[in-house]
Amino acid sequence: MKIKLLLILTTLLMLTGCEKKPFYVASIGNAGSSDGQYGIRDMSVSDVLGGGAGFGYGAVNGYPGASADIGRMGVPNHIEGFWAKYEEDATTYFRISADIDSELAEKKIRTLRNYYQNFKGKTGSMQVLVERERVRIFYTLYCSPSYDDCTPKPNADPNHWVEKAPESVRNVVVLFDGKGEMSPTPFPDSPYDDK
Repeated sequence: MKIKLLLILTTLLMLTGCEKKPFYVASIGNAGSSDGQYGIRDMSVSDVLGGGAGFGYGAVNGYPGASADIGRMGVPNHIEGFWAKYEEDATTYFRISADIDSELAEKKIRTLRNYYQNFKGKTGSMQVLVERERVRIFYTLYCSPSYDDCTPKPNADPNHWVEKAPESVRNVVVLFDGKGEMSPTPFPDSPYDDK
């Protein structure tokens, strides 16, 4: 009986040791847009480690947009926030609250982190990009072909997850691509609601 119990415990310990543990993936954050100026006053991305980061950097324009140190962030699992599109004749307001497929996001992050033959950078950036009601979250390692050897390993991306960032030569993986709600007036209890 004791031998059976010992074998079961040993097997469980071995299986537990094989599991991939949660890890930190980014220490820099960017918030930007692909179609003009926005105000991102409140945008947060939470992670599987119980933490996350805020991407509410105020006025943003272009990609990758504003940048900030976000500490240590793990694989994302939820996005929530408010943003506004400023145009000459009107302001349009947006909001989102959505879960992120963290298992798929982790697979994409691991693919990019193991993508390059010679580039050893592991300091990642999490990037939130808005385009009207559309929100995307990118992950990049900042491998720049002008300065770095960004040659991929053979068969490094069998799922074709690695792609070029918008109007850029850098590689990213898309961790989230979703749509929020849109309104001509501020959403109640949003940072834009003056009531």
